[in-house]
Amino acid sequence: MFTDWLLAQLHWQRPGFWLLLSLISSLLLLSLSWRLPAERRYHLRLARWFLIPYIGLIAGGLSPRLMGLTQLDWVAGLSLGIAIIFAIWVLLLLIRATVHIDEAPGEDQPLRSFTLLEQIIQAGAQEFHWAFLRAASWEVLLAAPRAIEAPGYWAIWLASLLALPGIYVQYTRTSQRLITGVILMTTAILFYYTRNFWLCWLLHATSQLLLGQRWSAEKTTGPHTGNFR
Repeated sequence: MFTDWLLAQLHWQRPGFWLLLSLISSLLLLSLSWRLPAERRYHLRLARWFLIPYIGLIAGGLSPRLMGLTQLDWVAGLSLGIAIIFAIWVLLLLIRATVHIDEAPGEDQPLRSFTLLEQIIQAGAQEFHWAFLRAASWEVLLAAPRAIEAPGYWAIWLASLLALPGIYVQYTRTSQRLITGVILMTTAILFYYTRNFWLCWLLHATSQLLLGQRWSAEKTTGPHTGNFR
């Protein structure tokens, strides 16, 4: 029974296929990263975050509702979502005021800071990828051979675990990894209560701004990834 379920998940119209494709593309990008300029890696990462879920949606392998894209209850979502976002903003401001964040580049490489619009797009693409992980995990659990209680709850935290290795590889500093992990956890909480990708994108982008992070990329080639500074 388990084997049949596992093989069924690898069909191109099932979420397991797109999760596997995302993992393979991530490993491929990691294996090629030392050969590519940091800005090229940045654009390839954005493409992976957006294109795999988007193609999965078009192919019918992913649910737009479970990704928080459609069938939204804006009345309840906004009232609860804005309250949660405001509470998280206050918490992040307290973190920003009390925790030292290393903003030094840390390398002798010239850096190019991205514009506000580019930072918002980056936040949206990353949040889209996280929403994909949540929705795909949710559908996989719903189709499990044995019924799982509260699959939506467990899917959100399973997706967070799947996203953590990517955060570790993508960023070079502990502060970068910690801050992005905090954003991952807070948007996961917001998603659990609202099931709204758009509110999560808002929280993701504003959290980066509140914490004083500016996405930047090396202008020259090298083995290191792009940095937040």
